[in-house]
Amino acid sequence: MKYKISELADKAGVTKRTIHYYISKGLLLPPEGEGVNSTYNDEHLKTLQLIKKLQSEYMPLNKIREYILEGKEKETEEKVQVKDNREVYIKENICNIFEIHYSQENGEKYKHIIENVKKYVEKMMED
Repeated sequence: MKYKISELADKAGVTKRTIHYYISKGLLLPPEGEGVNSTYNDEHLKTLQLIKKLQSEYMPLNKIREYILEGKEKETEEKVQVKDNREVYIKENICNIFEIHYSQENGEKYKHIIENVKKYVEKMMED
């Protein structure tokens, strides 16, 4: 289902300002489209409900963000692609704004570099 920001805010029990804040902090994906034509979907609603649940358990926003990102990483790690029946490629989403692709072989070989790139992007998103 598609929602305007006010509809999403009402359904989730948050303000429009909160939604914009969560997007800016990488907790929530940006809407589809821009301006008055932007729409949100059920995935946005589920994420907002999860954030509220974790907040009710006194989890701070930075930990909630890590929790959400870990879930997204697990989803993307499961989306391994085979190209030409030879090499396996992995696609990972970082902070819901950047996507990196690398071969499974290079992922193992350069794991420390890939982890540093992810940490750097996450750090930049905090600022």
